[in-house]
Parts: sequence; structure tokens; C-alpha cells
Amino acid sequence: MNPSYRVRQFGGFADLPPAYRALLDGEIERHGFFREPDWFDYLMRNFFDDGDRLRLAGVEEIDTGRPVLLAPLRDTTSDYAVRKGRLIGSVSDPENYATAALMFDQAVEEPVPILEAMFRHFRSGDKGEHPGRIDAIRIWPVERHSRLGDAVYRALRGAGFLIQAYANSFNYFEDTTGLSYADYFARRSANLRYSVRRRQRALEKTGGLEFALASEPADVGNAAKEYAFVSHASWKTPGTMLAMQTLRLMHLCARKGCLRLGILRLAGVPVAAQFWIVSGGAAHCIRLAYHEDYKKLAVGVVLTNFMIAHVLDQDRVREIAFGVGRDEYKSGWMKDTREYYGFIAFNPSTPLGLLYAFRHIQGRRAKRLIKWGLGLVRRRRAKETETVDAK
Repeated sequence: MNPSYRVRQFGGFADLPPAYRALLDGEIERHGFFREPDWFDYLMRNFFDDGDRLRLAGVEEIDTGRPVLLAPLRDTTSDYAVRKGRLIGSVSDPENYATAALMFDQAVEEPVPILEAMFRHFRSGDKGEHPGRIDAIRIWPVERHSRLGDAVYRALRGAGFLIQAYANSFNYFEDTTGLSYADYFARRSANLRYSVRRRQRALEKTGGLEFALASEPADVGNAAKEYAFVSHASWKTPGTMLAMQTLRLMHLCARKGCLRLGILRLAGVPVAAQFWIVSGGAAHCIRLAYHEDYKKLAVGVVLTNFMIAHVLDQDRVREIAFGVGRDEYKSGWMKDTREYYGFIAFNPSTPLGLLYAFRHIQGRRAKRLIKWGLGLVRRRRAKETETVDAK
């Protein structure tokens, strides 16, 4: 363990000492909902196995006792990468609404030694409340070429882990700092601007166009019913739009004040619906769908435009993130892209850690070497055949 730091573990947020609580409160103030205890509780209940346990790892300076890092992690034996092995991993959403929650004190300038102290602690094993060395660590997601990603990689390597980086997801987004909706819309392509205006005028001429936006707990019940109606009539599978964890997240966000559930109605019929989360200065498009019978009217396009106008002019967000995936239509609304990666790091000090490191890292390299060798043999044989034919 790094002599400058000590690592502590806590079984839940209620167990945090006051100094750690102050660090957490500062993170919530800066980043919002995706750093709140209720968010991590939601993730643990909805996406991970019943046997997984929340572990809060805290790193503090030995001399002063000042907390410099708080990391919500899960302790699991059900990760597919190390079957029957023990893994410590990030508590993150599969769709990556926020990067891995490694919450540093704002005064920290160099995160690598702090992370390395935490990783060494898990590699060697905790002799206290949670004994035993872990076989692997999984940290995800981190943005490619980011300072955080670089620090995690360097710290894992410094702690002696064998590391495999893997592609995790892709996101369209745009920095909207200081932008009004008018500024934003003026930067879209001429084709998109024309399409939005024409489609919205056509819907307005029907006399039945209506937008509704639910954000309060009292409003979410009826709006969720309309969202479900649109979802059932859309091209999307119910499991995508109407999974129980999605509906639970809507209600949680309503209680936290970060829900933006938009509905477009025509003549009283809900025909498009979108679920957004606005928190920490960013607007995240979570789910969207439209009624298949109204596809030609581009009701989804018109609702997207309405939602973006709202988050820019009412919520004044500094960023819009358009969900996970490379869907081509997103490039019209968002100008930037980013890739997220994860790290799976194996502990060479345990038999299972070493075994799975070979399977995932050395095994992959061996496969590439074999493939290269077979290709070389085929090319040589082809060349020999050409020589024989020439004779």
C-alpha cells in the first residue's frame, strides 16, 4: 500500500464519517443525480445480482486523515469475466449516463497515486471487515483519451494488475454551454431546420397539436401511462421501453426533480414520448418512441425539437447527451461523439486472477498470433502454386 494513504471500506452511505459525507455532498452539488446514494441504490437493486454487495472504498491521507477519494463499488462473485472468482467493480449503468464514480477531493491534482493505493489494497487483501484478496477489478465506463481513463490505467498497472481494455459504448453529444435554443437551432443543417419547421407547421394546422412535460411526482403517473401507450404502439420492443427498471427510474427522477417526460399529442391521442434526465448541467435522452401509425408525420422529430428547446431555454444545460448507440439520425441533432471504454484488470497474485488473465489477455494474443501464422502459410502456398503454374 502507498505509504502516504490508507484505504477504508464502508458497507453503505449511512456509515460514512462526516468528512467523507462532505466530500460526497460536494460531488452531488457538482454532478447531480448520478452521484446521489439513491442512484447507486437503484443500480444495485435493478442491474446486479442479489448476492452483490455495495462497498464504499475511501482513501485518505495518513498524516491528516483527509479523505481524497470515495468510490462506490460492488463486491461480486458473478462477473462473467472471472467465473467463480471475486471481483470488485464500478457501480455503473449499462447505458453509461455517467462515467465511473471515482469521487476525488477537488484539491487533488494527481489522482494516480491515490487510485494506486486503492488498487493495491484490493490486490493484497483487506485484513479487516472484508478479508480476502480479489481476483479482478472492473472499472467502467471511462471516456477514451480522458484524464480519468489514463489515470485508472496507470494506477492499475502500478498496482501490478494485468489489464485488458475493452470498448464499452458510443455516444452522440454536444457542448451547449451558453447556447440558447435559437443559437443551437441555427447551427443545425439546412435540411434539418427545414424539416423541423415544415413538420411542426403541418401538425399545428391540424389544430390538435399539444405538448406536455411531466417533471413532478404528481404528474408522472398519467404521463407514464401515455408513455406506455406510445411504447406499445411503436416499433420498439416492450422490454426496451417498458422494462420495470425504466419505470422505476422515472419515478425516482420525479422525486429527485430531474425528470423530463415529454409527450406529444394529436387530437388528444399521445403519439410520441421521450424520457429525459436533467442533472448536473447535462440533459440525457434516455428513451424515445413514436406511434407507428403517425410515422409519416415525423412526430418524433417534432417532439425531439421541443425537448431540446426546453432543456436549453428552461434548464440552461451545458451539455446534451443523446443516449448510447450509433443511430444515424442522432448526428443531425448532435455534432460531437465520444467513445467509452472499460478496464478489466486481473490479479496475478491469485490462481484465478492469473488463469483468467491468460484466457482474456494472453489467449487473445495467442489467437492473433495463430491467425497471423495461418495467413502467412496460406500466402506462401499461394506463391508456391503460382511458381509451379509458371513453370
